[in-house]
Amino acid sequence: MSDDEALDSDDEDKEDSDPILEHINIPHFGGVNRLRSMPQKPNIIATHADTAHVHLWDISTHMASFENKLAGQGTLNNKQIQTHSGHREEGFAMDWSKKSAGSLLTGDCSGGIHLWAPTESNWTVTTPWEVKGTSVEDLQWSPTEATVFASGDCNNDICIFDTRKPGQSMLKHRAHEADVNVISWNHNVSNLIASGSDDGVFSVWDLRKFGQDPLARFTTHTTPITSLEWHPTDESMIVVSDESAVFVYDLSIEEDVEESGGTTAKPAEGEDKIPAQLLFMHCGSTSNKEAHWHPQIPSLVMTTALTGFNVFIPSNL
Repeated sequence: MSDDEALDSDDEDKEDSDPILEHINIPHFGGVNRLRSMPQKPNIIATHADTAHVHLWDISTHMASFENKLAGQGTLNNKQIQTHSGHREEGFAMDWSKKSAGSLLTGDCSGGIHLWAPTESNWTVTTPWEVKGTSVEDLQWSPTEATVFASGDCNNDICIFDTRKPGQSMLKHRAHEADVNVISWNHNVSNLIASGSDDGVFSVWDLRKFGQDPLARFTTHTTPITSLEWHPTDESMIVVSDESAVFVYDLSIEEDVEESGGTTAKPAEGEDKIPAQLLFMHCGSTSNKEAHWHPQIPSLVMTTALTGFNVFIPSNL
């Protein structure tokens, strides 16, 4: 066998071999409802626990240990750098700002929204907002304004806040007929927000016309929307998950009115219910929780579900 043939054989063996997932466990008191990494310092992560506590961690030693295979596990720093116990109930809403390094929002099931402001040594947490009588399900910082953020709640509303105006929302709109589970702010077209609800509907809103009908509304899903996220570079592409599958949509695709008969009066059924914008569907998971685009590998999607992790690139992207 020649050297070239041997190299080709080695490459084939590597392609056919099973992937190896390396991991390090960090003890965490209570279940982890949500985990988010700071964009400017990915080694700083925040966890929303089911104990109603929010923890900040520095995982720099853990990341370094993956590079240095000979490093002992005893040198890892498993202690949180700060814990906040001010939330009255557990929560799931959490978002780091990409415009203001270190600014963090956390929301809970009693309607509280807490603002974390970085200081020289740690973070100062204030509680300037409360959505009364309901649960704050998701929070999203504006991609362009350092003081503006949005919330989705169980009052079926999307609210827009400004940190310079504590105690009140600047805008509010009843977005769905059920709980607003998740929202996603488009980082390429900053006037667009997508929202997903408990009745399986997800919509796209233009903030310049907030309060009017959505730009698009999809009713294809039959189970609650659990996650949605705009593509990091493609302004019209979005990944959406419900409890049974993960979907990729391209909202730039327009439905052919002539082919659809020129009317939408009759409800679509069966295959006709599948929207033209749906590009890809990933099945095989149970109780999908989150779906995210990889920030560096184009079109790669990572998901978490009750049945485990999934990493895939849609075949038609």
